Amino acid sequence: MFMQQDWLMRQIEMMTAAIAQLLFGKDGKGREQSEVLEQEQSALLSQKLTDLIHEGRLGKAEDLVFDALDGMDQGALALAVEFYRQANEMSDGELEAQGFTREELWEGLGEAVARYGLYFPGFWDKA
Repeated sequence: MFMQQDWLMRQIEMMTAAIAQLLFGKDGKGREQSEVLEQEQSALLSQKLTDLIHEGRLGKAEDLVFDALDGMDQGALALAVEFYRQANEMSDGELEAQGFTREELWEGLGEAVARYGLYFPGFWDKA
């Protein structure tokens, strides 16, 4: 089970990096993604998501992410990618304590990018 979770953790890391690269250029961790967040006036929501993650309210944070996703606003997608990147950094125990699994993070990331018409063959099924 540990190896499967470790593999899935690496997959989530790679996909968040790939999505950031595709949408924002470079590694998506530097100024490019931050500028998009600020331009879309998402900085406050971004901080709220980070706070909720640190408060152990991952479910509430994910709800806010999906409320913001409209299929057009790249800033909202940037928030989703960052949310899943941060959540993926949590240990399996921390995720379990909040009622989450890595599989759910993977599925949520897939659903988020699908709302923007993005499809990565071989990573998520179009269901």
